[in-house]
Amino acid sequence: MARCMPLNYDTAKAVIDEAHRAWSAGDIDAVLRTYADDIWFQRNSVDYSTPPMIIRGRDAMGTFLRSVASKAKGMAVLESFQFHSGIARTRVSYFLQDLETDQSLSATYRQIVMFRGMQISRMEQFHDAARLDAFFRLIQAPTFHKDRA
Repeated sequence: MARCMPLNYDTAKAVIDEAHRAWSAGDIDAVLRTYADDIWFQRNSVDYSTPPMIIRGRDAMGTFLRSVASKAKGMAVLESFQFHSGIARTRVSYFLQDLETDQSLSATYRQIVMFRGMQISRMEQFHDAARLDAFFRLIQAPTFHKDRA
């Protein structure tokens, strides 16, 4: 029987690093392996009048990520990482480039990440939502603003 490594600073960071490494390599299946089956994902909205983007479940997350990856290539790198009481807080630098027009976006976002075992079970991202939504509109990628069950 394989021993499960305890979730601590190093192992939590390794899980998040793997998710970002896989996204940067364009390997959506590897990204999804870092998520629990019932992953709960939220990204902030442009303003308080618009609900945040919420995605529930690995399948819905895969649909979203594959849709973005079909329009743009990306890269994400952890700039800072904190881990306390089972919750990770990160700052991520990222870059997206439209595959058709070469339009690009580079920025940073913050994440709050919770785990179940060695997988991400909940993730909240805080972007400059107006810039990100404008880029997604430009490349015609989905910007889910409804709770997707």
